[in-house]
Amino acid sequence: MPKSQFVDPVELRKAGKIEFQDMDVNVYNKTIKEERKNFSDDDLKRIYRDITILREFETMINLIKIQGAYNGIEHTYPGPAHLSIGQEASAVGQAYILDKDDFIFGSHRSHSEILAKALSCIHKLDDAELMDIMKNFLGGKLLKTVEEKCKSDNVKDLARDFILYGALTEIFARENGFHMGLGGSMHAFFQPFGIYPNNAIVGGSGTIATGAALYKKVNYKRVSLLPTLATVRLPVVLCGRL
Repeated sequence: MPKSQFVDPVELRKAGKIEFQDMDVNVYNKTIKEERKNFSDDDLKRIYRDITILREFETMINLIKIQGAYNGIEHTYPGPAHLSIGQEASAVGQAYILDKDDFIFGSHRSHSEILAKALSCIHKLDDAELMDIMKNFLGGKLLKTVEEKCKSDNVKDLARDFILYGALTEIFARENGFHMGLGGSMHAFFQPFGIYPNNAIVGGSGTIATGAALYKKVNYKRVSLLPTLATVRLPVVLCGRL
């Protein structure tokens, strides 16, 4: 705070009130049968697949961290491992309605949030746009490596391999990571899909996301709003929409 900015402690600390509208809490009570009507069999299969991918990704990192091996492959990982095992459904659920134009600013345990948002974007984008994103990201270097190592049958499978490989190599601080390993586990991000870095301070991304929402609103960007899902849309706060 600049010394020229005067703050009167008497005024600042005086008694007062913060008033806000009432908010519903713990009111969801739909049955599985009722909720089932909202999703097709393909929707549910995709949700389950994404949840499974997230769990296996975190399990892999955990096993390497504590046992030094995964599926018979020995490796070491001395870096941080802020895992989100058990929270996969939350990440996939929030990402289900998001696309590349929605921003997320992750939580302290952001691996699953990053992957869930990316998998949702891959599902929604057409092949041409996906290839354009992968070809132009870091000059196509990451895509070239993935094409050499992963024999994918179609563009969406290739994009999923691209995201998984890029996220993992970023966490392991490798050159082929999303940002050449400089972000690591705590600050991995993939801007083409609207995935921005989390904040190392627990809960610290909330105010950053609010600032991003204000930026989009002031500049007439596309934004989203929960829980009404109105056409005015604000970016994500801690992987939920503001």
